[in-house]
Amino acid sequence: MKSLSLSTVSALVLGLACTHTFAVDGTITVNGVVTDSTCTLTGSGPGTAGSKNIIVTLDTVPTSTFTTANQSAATKSFDLQLKNGAGTGGCDAATNKALKGLFLETAAAADYDATEKTALVNKSTDASSAKPVFIQILTDADTPVDYSQAWGTQAKSAITGLAADGTGTATMTYKAHYFTKTGSVDAQNVTATVNYTLQYN
Repeated sequence: MKSLSLSTVSALVLGLACTHTFAVDGTITVNGVVTDSTCTLTGSGPGTAGSKNIIVTLDTVPTSTFTTANQSAATKSFDLQLKNGAGTGGCDAATNKALKGLFLETAAAADYDATEKTALVNKSTDASSAKPVFIQILTDADTPVDYSQAWGTQAKSAITGLAADGTGTATMTYKAHYFTKTGSVDAQNVTATVNYTLQYN
């Protein structure tokens, strides 16, 4: 009987193993988005200015405007638009189609009220602690933004202004107004700031 050396047997075993076909159990798909980093969010509309850092100026109102608890006043609507680097038109179609909205957050938890988490604390140097006035930012559906909520649950405005292929200018409409918890406020300057993050899929 002809014998086989150990090396020959090993070669045969490896050859058989390499030709064996296994059934496919599933797939791994990797998705991603490459965006145009030169695109910038720009504010537009009455009382709104700025590119990247947006400023909204509310109308001046007298203290007598506020008479009841949980009252708002001087609501102003403003548009946030994603523009190209030159500011002459919309961002590229791929970025527009990937955009899912804005996430709004404060720099610290103390920047919004401890019990009314939609109320931004007045950070003006002459803000009244006895009879404060707050600022609320609302979505296009008039839902006040809650700064304690995460991206997945925080209310956000719809994205409009885009065609099916992503061309156009992505636009999100928000609103801002004064807000009182008690119905009585002192005269004071008012300023409040939130950070925004553009969310993509």
